[in-house]
Amino acid sequence: MQVFPNQLGDILKEGIAPIYVTGGSETVIEDEASREILVAAKADGVEDHEILRFDSGSARGRAKKMEWGGIFDELAESSLFGSRKLVEVRMRTAAFDDAAAARFETHASEPASNVLLVRLAGLDYRDKRKKWYGQLRSSRHVVLIVVDDLNREQSAQWLQSKSEALGLKLTKQAAEKLSDFCEGNLLAARQELDKLQLVMEEGVTVDVNDIDLADASNADMMEVVDAVFDGNAAQISRKLDALANQGRSSSRHELGTLAMVTQVLTLAHAKIVEPNTTIPGYQRRRVDSLISRHGQAGIEKLLVECAQFNSMFLGMARGDAANLLRNLLFAIAGAQGSELEQQYPWRMIDRTIS
Repeated sequence: MQVFPNQLGDILKEGIAPIYVTGGSETVIEDEASREILVAAKADGVEDHEILRFDSGSARGRAKKMEWGGIFDELAESSLFGSRKLVEVRMRTAAFDDAAAARFETHASEPASNVLLVRLAGLDYRDKRKKWYGQLRSSRHVVLIVVDDLNREQSAQWLQSKSEALGLKLTKQAAEKLSDFCEGNLLAARQELDKLQLVMEEGVTVDVNDIDLADASNADMMEVVDAVFDGNAAQISRKLDALANQGRSSSRHELGTLAMVTQVLTLAHAKIVEPNTTIPGYQRRRVDSLISRHGQAGIEKLLVECAQFNSMFLGMARGDAANLLRNLLFAIAGAQGSELEQQYPWRMIDRTIS
């Protein structure tokens, strides 16, 4: 059966299906739907997650078909640890055919403890005319989630939903303005929400007049964050100096920047500890660069230093915020060894009790 992404949560509450198929032109929402399935499967007792990537090309440029026999044999087996598992297959629609859809229906109708998630890349209107697509839509056992391009109203609704997860509340008019600016590109829209999170108080309602997409301080702070994960120390220094010289740096910007780099460090650490951890698509490049640059021990040290730096904003310590943040960002970028441990004479709680 086919369900829309906004219906997926309710469907998952009814129980985990044996097979899920996702695809469509809006890859950001397809990625969210796949992660929602993974989270629900884990809550249902699925402990292992295996990813299989299938290249549908050939030496002559022709599409080759997936051999599903091995996949279903894999599903029939228990994991190495005797627990339930989810097998995720990433492939092109060119490798999918009517026989595969028929195999899906047969397999899904039989009792099974393991779960299959198939993520189809390149799914478009031509695929929707094929027999296999109709088979999946009408199946009682296979859940099909197809995400097409969103219209203006749908894009605005998605932005409002995402903003709430970031602690913001976008009005309808503000979400529409943001959607228009990004021209329907949800990845760009998600990055614009990150910019807003840097400068807006948590829980505040963001009206259309609060959104200044040309605001230089927002843009510069995002460029600082990008430079950190690109390992570009010169760019970090230039942007921080420009913000300070123009009087556009503030504790709110500093705290927002700290929150963003801490979030990516936390994701990177989670992926090292548990390789099957699902990472949001727009953060994967950053996470991979951190893991390659620092490894587990380095990332753990940086997380401790982020927590120490954050203590200052909680009123538990004193220090030169601008200088400490600069050195922390340089350390994350890998430009130099961190010296923050030697710069924390203020780490002791300093309070006056009357």
